[in-house]
Amino acid sequence: MKAGVEGGSKELRFTVRKARPEEIYIVMDINQRTLPENYWYGFYKFLLDNWGEAFLVAETSEGDIIGYAMSRVERTRDPVLLGLKSELENDKSVLSKVIDAIRSQLAEERPVGHLVSIAVLPEYRRKGVGSALLAKTIEVMDRVYNVDAIYLEVRVSNAPAIRLYEKFGFKKVRVWRGYYRDGEDAYIMVKRLVD
Repeated sequence: MKAGVEGGSKELRFTVRKARPEEIYIVMDINQRTLPENYWYGFYKFLLDNWGEAFLVAETSEGDIIGYAMSRVERTRDPVLLGLKSELENDKSVLSKVIDAIRSQLAEERPVGHLVSIAVLPEYRRKGVGSALLAKTIEVMDRVYNVDAIYLEVRVSNAPAIRLYEKFGFKKVRVWRGYYRDGEDAYIMVKRLVD
């Protein structure tokens, strides 16, 4: 996927493509420079080895990697993660919640994509790189992995990221209290791909 976006005085040209094993350390460096949530080498390798088509990098025409998105496929019965319902829409009685939980346990497991991490170096933000990575992730999850939905976690305070996800059709469906190491809550956001 190629994209050209005006950035400052010159145009930024970049390509979104599948990551290569030798680029894991570059991705790790971008993660450590941009996000407080960091992972160990084996985790990146596990994602690349198992869901390589959904482990993406954004590379400039000069060959510099400036961002990444990495995802995995999971199986779930959870109607919230499948994008079939939202816990944020209304407050249900305890009995309704119990019935929903029982139905959920009896339902068939379905594949969902989990966007584990996405990041762009600060100097390349607001130039379409994050949007291109997200668009390609959605395409790969749909076309290659045939998932029913894609979900992700995002800090409740991260308004720019929430706006980006909403632009691509993701909806807030759950709050995960204290999800981040520093105690901040996360929104779970889901984009349903199957009618």
